[in-house]
Amino acid sequence: AGKPPGRCLSPPLPPLAHIRGVRSLCAAAAARCARSFAAMATPGQLQMFNKVEISEMFGLDSRALDPATGTIHRIHIKPDEKVPDAVVYVIWLEDHTLGNALRMELLRNDAVLFAGYKVPHPLNHMIELRVQTLPKTTPEAAVRHAIKNLKAEFKSMLEQFDEGVAAYQTEVASKEPIRIMDRHAEPPSIAADRLDEGVREFERLGASDSEGFSPSTSPTRGAGDTHMSTSPVRRGRGRGLGAGDTEPVDMEDLA
Repeated sequence: AGKPPGRCLSPPLPPLAHIRGVRSLCAAAAARCARSFAAMATPGQLQMFNKVEISEMFGLDSRALDPATGTIHRIHIKPDEKVPDAVVYVIWLEDHTLGNALRMELLRNDAVLFAGYKVPHPLNHMIELRVQTLPKTTPEAAVRHAIKNLKAEFKSMLEQFDEGVAAYQTEVASKEPIRIMDRHAEPPSIAADRLDEGVREFERLGASDSEGFSPSTSPTRGAGDTHMSTSPVRRGRGRGLGAGDTEPVDMEDLA
């Protein structure tokens, strides 16, 4: 009752300029968030970004320069000055495959106190292997012994794999049914021999048929006649002729 009539009870609206300013700030914040989300990469994309180039996997560059010798080579040997009987091997063009195998084999040696490796940077195709041994031996001797054992193990694995494949092939062949008169399964040499035998048989048949035809000449009239037949004669097999008799063939009859 005490309020004047015609007044709105809602709070007054902000000025138009203030509204436009808030909208511009919201738009800028949204654009900034969109750019930040676009800049973020998925785990798969990060893996592709950190992938080593093919040329770097099989070739050495200036990064493989050994400061001690001033040359580029695969293995750098750095003695550890803080710990006795310890050496750090920098091995280029290798990864976890060799590093983990060497570490496990070195730890089997009782004379090895510590063996470990790391990949310092994913874009550098190299590993750092650190080995510490007892004073009675050296890290180099321990590494050589581990490599020798790994070669023997890998050779045994290959032999076992070949034996397993051969046994599997023999088992599969024993289960297959025996095919009888299967010409498609014959070796090429047997097919060639069969072809040669067929050619020889065809030649023998041709030679036997040619014996029934003799391209000879014989007189067909008496001695007083001047007309002689120079046509080939056939051996008679009919009309009352014997096997050794001949029947003249006149050229006029053939015409």
